[in-house]
Amino acid sequence: MGYIKKLKATYMRKRVDDDLLGIPVESPDHAYRLFKDMENEAKEKLVCLHLTEQYEIISFEVVAIGTEKTVLAEPQEIVRSAALIRAKRIVLLHNHPLGSPEPSPSDIQAAAALKKVAEAMKITLQDVIVIGEAGYVSLASRGYV
Repeated sequence: MGYIKKLKATYMRKRVDDDLLGIPVESPDHAYRLFKDMENEAKEKLVCLHLTEQYEIISFEVVAIGTEKTVLAEPQEIVRSAALIRAKRIVLLHNHPLGSPEPSPSDIQAAAALKKVAEAMKITLQDVIVIGEAGYVSLASRGYV
């Protein structure tokens, strides 16, 4: 006899300001303000925000938590849940606990790889936002995504 795996979804809520809910997430600033608390994290974290075609929030997922200097996740892991819930767009948020929100060369390479995998799944990678101690950097606004 063989076994098959059952997908189990567990939900948790995230507290955000009321003025951020109910409106489409069309700007990097809006996404940043939803996850601004990541600037206080002690470890690097990857969060994927799942959106509809009209930029409405479906859900978010903490994809990976790393160390204070690095976090690892395959592009397929990041896109998996978005594909399962039929999200049309994703925004990846990533923090730098050591301070600067400036994207590293590996951040830029990872964004390019993620974009290819997302496109293959018919999902638009809207942006990759790096959150640091004093703000954020949008890779889309710099032309990397």
